[in-house]
Amino acid sequence: MIEIYDINGLVETVEDNGDGTGTRTTYDEHGNETATVNLTGLPIPDLPADPDLIPPDPTRLRSPR
Repeated sequence: MIEIYDINGLVETVEDNGDGTGTRTTYDEHGNETATVNLTGLPIPDLPADPDLIPPDPTRLRSPR
């Protein structure tokens, strides 16, 4: 979650669901929620590679003797 502040306090939060969607919530100077917007089109992060699925580096393979 990203929180954005100004001199009066919390102004906005953005929650990224990691699937291209999220929620933006804005707040007034008293901290009251004033609007909530559903977001789409956010970047989707690449998943970390599973080491078992990465092909071996051919330069590190040893030939059988």
